[in-house]
Amino acid sequence: MNKRFLIAMVFIPLIIVLAAGCSRHTPRDIDISQGEYYEDEEYQKLSKKQKEQYCIKLASELDTLETRSETALTQLEQNKEDIKTLTKDLRDSEREYSRLRNQVDELTLQLQELVSLPKEYKLIYGECLWTVAGYEQIYGDPLKWTRLWRGNTDMIEDPDWVLAGWTLQVPRSWPRKHMVMQDEWLAKIAGYWEVYDNYRQWPVLFEANRERINDPDLIFPEQELIVPREYPASD
Repeated sequence: MNKRFLIAMVFIPLIIVLAAGCSRHTPRDIDISQGEYYEDEEYQKLSKKQKEQYCIKLASELDTLETRSETALTQLEQNKEDIKTLTKDLRDSEREYSRLRNQVDELTLQLQELVSLPKEYKLIYGECLWTVAGYEQIYGDPLKWTRLWRGNTDMIEDPDWVLAGWTLQVPRSWPRKHMVMQDEWLAKIAGYWEVYDNYRQWPVLFEANRERINDPDLIFPEQELIVPREYPASD
């Protein structure tokens, strides 16, 4: 047999085996964290080592996703609790808003009524301060006649003697000052309904006027006293 033929018969299969071993499959680059995976056909072409590495990466990504899922579930439960709390707060706020809105509407109506009330009144024959104070558009209470008197001391010397034709001022606001008149003392002033309507509040007047009053039992006519409005009078 030809010697060259024999050599070819021996080395050709070896060359084929070596060539097959040198042409290893190179898989495409993928990023599992971005959701990229090998198709079945691609996976089958991987070497044993490549498959092991691929499986390790898949297991690691699975652990990461499970951790994220647990975190997301925990956050979801917390969000549900937060939503419940916020929903309750919102309902409470809506009720408070409704309450305040009703209060504002009520005060607005009262203000409109107050603005529409007369600030002056012209006496007619047969009227006295008691009568005028009892009119609904004035004070609606004859016992409040003293407010008319104290608001018109420049005109009225004797509250029992008024004349038809006089135009009286009708005080509407709570006074912030008070001019002491004859026979007045702090408790009496504090008891006026337009001041505090409570004679026991006289210490409030005393504390606010210490620069003017040395002895709370000793005040004088024509003294001007400050009336703090932190203690609003009652009707």
